[in-house]
This record gives sequence, C-alpha cells and structure tokens, in this order.
Amino acid sequence: MNPYLDKQYNPHVKIEILLANWIIVDCLVDTGFSGGIALPKRFREGFHQKPVLYQRYELADGSFTSFSLYETEVKFKSTTRGITLFFTKSSEGLVGIEFLTGFKLVLDLKKFLVMIE
Repeated sequence: MNPYLDKQYNPHVKIEILLANWIIVDCLVDTGFSGGIALPKRFREGFHQKPVLYQRYELADGSFTSFSLYETEVKFKSTTRGITLFFTKSSEGLVGIEFLTGFKLVLDLKKFLVMIE
C-alpha cells in the first residue's frame, strides 16, 4: 500500500485499521493534524469501544472543537501499533503526526512523489 498524490497533489496513504474488523482506509496525510487518525462518522458503525478521553482540537478555520478519542490498532507496511482515533463529519479520513511519528515522510512535488518509510 504505497502512498500517492491525488489530482490536486495532496498526499494520501492507505492504511489497515482495526474497527469492528480490519479494514483498509484511504486517508489524506495532514501534517497540520497532531492526532493519529480521523475518520468519517460512517466508519463508527460497528465500532463498540468506549472513548478513552476527550481532546480539544483547533480546526483549520481557527475554531475549536472537542472529540471523543478511542484507542485502536493500525497496520502500515510491516508495522502494527496502537493509535488514537476519532470520528468526524468530514467525508475524508486523515492521518496526522501521531501516525507519522517513527516514519520518514518525503513529499517531492518536483518529481510528484510521496513516500512514507
């Protein structure tokens, strides 16, 4: 599951995440997001864990909102690890800095290439 650039040159990565079952989700790589993973609310169905805490985030428009955070597992390449997750009204999944920690992110818009190693 290699990272890729979409038509607008936004970096994406497909990850495997444990919800009710292991599923593959296509997520935008968002280095401005300090959390782990944000998924659209449609993925909440069948996920029966209780929140482990509540976190306040500043959104891109400068407003603040709180989210219920859950713990789950994510697989990427040969790595499986625990990660925090929340659900949003957005139609797109995001991976943030918590997900990227421990990896090397290369975004080369001269060669139109994205790598996470």
